[in-house]
Amino acid sequence: MIQDRIQRFGRSLSAMVMPNIGAFIAWGLITAIFIKGGWWPNENIAKMVSPMLKYLLPTLIAFTAGKNVGGYRGGVAGAVAAMGVIIGTDTPMFLGAMLMGPLAGWCVKKFDRLVEGKVGAGFEMLVDNFSLGIIAMLLAIAGYLLIGHIVEGLTNFLSAGVNWMLAHKMNPLLAVLVDPAKVLFLNNAVNHGIMTPLGIQQAAEAGQSMLFLVDPNPGPGLGILLACWVFGRGMTKQSAPGAAVIQLFGGIHEIYFPYVLARPILLLPVMIGNICALYFFTITGFGLVAPASPGSLISIILMSPRGRTLVGILGVLIGTAVSFLIAIPMIKSRPDFQDEEEDNDINGKPAELPHLEGTVRKIVFACDAGMGSSALGATRFKAKLLKNHIDGIFCTNSAVDAIPADADLVVCQGTLAERVKGHEVIRITNFISDPALDALVERLKAPQPENPAGEGLLTRPRILAGLPSEGRDEAILRAGRLLESAGCVSPGYAEAMLERERLTTTYMGMGIAIPHGTSEAKGKVLRSGISVLQYPEGVDFGEEKAFLVIGIAGVGDEHLDILARISSALEDEALLDRLSHTADAEEIYQALK
Repeated sequence: MIQDRIQRFGRSLSAMVMPNIGAFIAWGLITAIFIKGGWWPNENIAKMVSPMLKYLLPTLIAFTAGKNVGGYRGGVAGAVAAMGVIIGTDTPMFLGAMLMGPLAGWCVKKFDRLVEGKVGAGFEMLVDNFSLGIIAMLLAIAGYLLIGHIVEGLTNFLSAGVNWMLAHKMNPLLAVLVDPAKVLFLNNAVNHGIMTPLGIQQAAEAGQSMLFLVDPNPGPGLGILLACWVFGRGMTKQSAPGAAVIQLFGGIHEIYFPYVLARPILLLPVMIGNICALYFFTITGFGLVAPASPGSLISIILMSPRGRTLVGILGVLIGTAVSFLIAIPMIKSRPDFQDEEEDNDINGKPAELPHLEGTVRKIVFACDAGMGSSALGATRFKAKLLKNHIDGIFCTNSAVDAIPADADLVVCQGTLAERVKGHEVIRITNFISDPALDALVERLKAPQPENPAGEGLLTRPRILAGLPSEGRDEAILRAGRLLESAGCVSPGYAEAMLERERLTTTYMGMGIAIPHGTSEAKGKVLRSGISVLQYPEGVDFGEEKAFLVIGIAGVGDEHLDILARISSALEDEALLDRLSHTADAEEIYQALK
């Protein structure tokens, strides 16, 4: 699906920048306060502005981007590689960092997969350190000699285009492209993946940039919410006041998207409101000194140049007023948004909840970036649970592409639901007040069913004792199938356990083997668990025999805790010998549970 691919690409762009927004704000505050012409000019402190712009911020982006692709090693390689493009040009290398970071992470990831299981014991650290150093060195040289100059040309071309639009006062037309993308949940990609790097480039030259205001202005969305509050009916009217407060002061723009998606014609007042606000900023020569994140009135005030705060506030009010006035007849014609698209109907019937198997212990609210609307939804739902005296449920938030494997239930807006894989999903339209959330609370108030697979890491059905000896591969697949049938892992994990064994043995000694999946199979682990196979005659693992084959599936790093607990339970040699030959599965369960 094209929209899904665009959203994923946008997510990858914003994921490079968003974790570092605090650093951008720190640089912006230092710039706004201490440079010549700032609130409290200080020549010494202002010396930090240029190095932070040229070195710190691009390096942070490159490290984050490399880490997203290739883990911590990829992050280190990304930071080193980015220094090549940073030093090799005079242009602030934000786009260069967004290129070199993922490239370095990808190179490290590919190398690690290539040598996995092929490095001799005792040489792992040597190979890891020198491979990382060589890859980073080569990329840094390539960045210095070639890539940096190519990116510099691209950056200058884009900057020239932005300056041309500013000179011809055409930049308000950016709203025609940006606002439709926003309501498709590309707001973070547009703002942090595109506008922020270009805006910082412009701010480095002019001291401010209007590009920081193309997406973050809360006024146009606020106008829609106020019109729904005054002229709407039903749930549309009831939910709008709280959404308006969050939009203006919290800067969570996703809060108004469902209102526009429910009546797509409302996109028109949003665009016109933003065009008018941008035109006002253009004719007054107003811009922000750094990104406004989140896009709230408070952020715009803090990032406004000295003496021009009122201009920023007035621009927000203009966007609000224009959007509000144009939306009035559209909302009065359908005040409760009835008979619109069924999936997006704010005032529709409560969504039917999916059939929930077992006990619900972890609920994840998901949005595109995992920071704004999902955090709001999780916080408000926690309050609902507390109010209804519902205990024992962990509620958190995450990005829709990074949902924890042990989530029992995922709550997200319908537009993002297709991106959720392997979890039960509840589709909502409004994080503040949605009938589906009320229905979920009522469902959780009822007695929770017992988990058919049982609680804890080990259950009796996952222990098979007195098995006749068989081949190593057959034993490993049997252990994996037990985990799969118990719902701990998804299909394919058993084969990944066998693949892991072929790379390097999982035989621990003392008659114990602990087969587990490869790192790539982590996504197939649904919840942590173990299975135990006992072979009185043993199973050949190379030159050794394993009498206990313990299959392991661990969420995140929980496999390390599982290993520690198994080692602790079996440190008694007499007990280990007895468990290796008993025909009683209950005895094994009591020793390991």
